[in-house]
Amino acid sequence: MAVDAIDHSMTRVAGWLAKAGIDLSRHLYLVVLGDCIIGIAAYLVAFSLRAVLPLPFTHQLMPTERLLQVKHYWWLLVGLQPVLLFFLDTYHEIRFKRFREFLLSVGSATGIQVLALVAVYFFTANLTFPRTIFPIYWFLNTVGIVGWRTLIKRSAHTNQRRALIVGCGPLAEHLIAELRRAPEIGLQVVGIVSDDLEKGQLVGPYEVLGGREEIAGLLRSHQVEEVILTPEEASWKDRLIDSISNLKGLQARISIVPSVYEILIGRIEHFNIRDIPLIEVVRNPNDPVGAFSRRLRDVVFGMIFIILLLPLWAVVALAIKLTDGGPILYLQNRVGQWGKIFRVIKFRSMPVGSEDETGPVLAKADDPRLTPLGRFLRSYRIDESLQLINVLKGDMSLVGPRPDRPEFVSQFVREIHGYNERHKVKPGLTGLAQIRGHYHTDPVIKLKYDLAYIYNSSFLLDLVILLETVRIVFRRQGV
Repeated sequence: MAVDAIDHSMTRVAGWLAKAGIDLSRHLYLVVLGDCIIGIAAYLVAFSLRAVLPLPFTHQLMPTERLLQVKHYWWLLVGLQPVLLFFLDTYHEIRFKRFREFLLSVGSATGIQVLALVAVYFFTANLTFPRTIFPIYWFLNTVGIVGWRTLIKRSAHTNQRRALIVGCGPLAEHLIAELRRAPEIGLQVVGIVSDDLEKGQLVGPYEVLGGREEIAGLLRSHQVEEVILTPEEASWKDRLIDSISNLKGLQARISIVPSVYEILIGRIEHFNIRDIPLIEVVRNPNDPVGAFSRRLRDVVFGMIFIILLLPLWAVVALAIKLTDGGPILYLQNRVGQWGKIFRVIKFRSMPVGSEDETGPVLAKADDPRLTPLGRFLRSYRIDESLQLINVLKGDMSLVGPRPDRPEFVSQFVREIHGYNERHKVKPGLTGLAQIRGHYHTDPVIKLKYDLAYIYNSSFLLDLVILLETVRIVFRRQGV
């Protein structure tokens, strides 16, 4: 009965949030704040329960004043809570996770937190702290956070937004397929808008409701809350960027006199010629000061990471040699900044000569060519960690677009507009495409992430990407 009452209450709260248009999964700071509040509340309630309830394996009730007598490490309790929950992947894609995933991840995070607290209290000789508090706190904290995640997920699922897709090209079809595969995203497609198809025709399961001139009326008649614009073909602007990207070393700034639409989607930074506003759409990502600070950061952090990883590298090298006796390292040509060819260093994860018959093949999920050890190395990205040496040499940066092989680059340059733009910066050990996509994500989609990073890069964004990379590696995601 109590469980049913809690479930009913949670459903009502989720419905109220949905009616108010609040999707908690889109507000990370609220999720983190809730986690911290739950941690503090669970800690205080654990003391209260220990003082008023005769619990198993305890001889007597704890005096209520004990809460004020012992030293509390609030900073550690509050600080560890979101950090451990982040690295055990409880903040990313909350609406997609199952209850079992929440329970396992949250239980592990709160368990590690309790072990850390026990260690701190022991080594600081805080022996008057009641040890029975820890298992009570672990249980209450786990239940509280799992309940909080469940509420967030329900509010996200209840909050379905009515969406209109403009366009009927390959990108629109890809988008429709992804939305059908993941209804948890929370978008309910009401129809398609296209000037190229007749009204009533189907694009996938959705009907064409009219042309672009009818969008305003469709928004009103179908109560649309979200409009997604998809390009149906490459525009002259895409072709212009493509042709300019092929000019190696060009540092020209490209600006436009914006329309109202371009002002809405443009960056805040702008300049003007007398009273005419201009928005910089293609800028030089290699500002000398920024490039120097990035290089300094790469060298300092690259050396730190190499020192930390040396013991692991020694074990991996020995394991590769003992398993099949072949070479430990694998060198491969990649395309770097301004199209320069360099050789990346990797631990060998495939049998010798695995591409002799097939030629170069793109990496994919569950690659059958991997050795058993190579599959393990690939799942934790250990095989690519040696590229820190490439970072020190200056061929690569810690963060940037991943370098591709020359054979694939020549193909992508022909097929994907603007692909050469990614070669304006040094390739990276990790990048935005790697934390948002997978090994098998379409190169067209990866390019969009790469360009978004190149023209919006900052120290904070690099830090976020590095932290997300650690989380993904730890969770073996994206392979």
